[in-house]
Amino acid sequence: MINKVLTVLKDKLNSVDPIKDSVVVADVAKHDDGTSGLSDKVIITLLNVQEESTLKNAPRYHKTQISTTAPKYEMKMESDPAYVNLYVMISANRASYEGSLVSISKVIEVIQAKNVLEYADPGNDRTKDFSFRTEMHSVPFEQLSYVWGLLGGKVMPSVLYKISVIKIAAVNSEDITLIDEVAIKSIRSISHKK
Repeated sequence: MINKVLTVLKDKLNSVDPIKDSVVVADVAKHDDGTSGLSDKVIITLLNVQEESTLKNAPRYHKTQISTTAPKYEMKMESDPAYVNLYVMISANRASYEGSLVSISKVIEVIQAKNVLEYADPGNDRTKDFSFRTEMHSVPFEQLSYVWGLLGGKVMPSVLYKISVIKIAAVNSEDITLIDEVAIKSIRSISHKK
């Protein structure tokens, strides 16, 4: 799921000039490695995955009506999906600093113009389609310096984005049998046994 989100973002950015066909999803920490192929690229790097705690209280049991003549339902127990926010850094590793600034400006312009992106399943299974929202995420200078220190030290023009809310769910579910009748013989016989 995460790779699909980052690929949609990459494809959107690759569709506009002057960054057309130069955006890649990669680890920006490897930008100094000559064999990484990241020179003269705009790099999307996943920095953090954070759970969206406000959506944790979803019901585990789902009721589906299977008969309309006589009300009959089917119950399934499903694992709660994980709702996550992704924090990504988009960096411009261009040959010139001016080119990097132009690329980052274009990234901001494109995402600001359309901050809700959509994934369409290539197999035309509409149940697998989803959309996500991107918003610029500002961090204090000290934290940004710390992030670049972890990534290898060489600072380049970049922008951080928060991608909200991605739903990651298991596809398995368990059938639950409904209690549709209760067999109580007598309440008095139960109270006399005490």
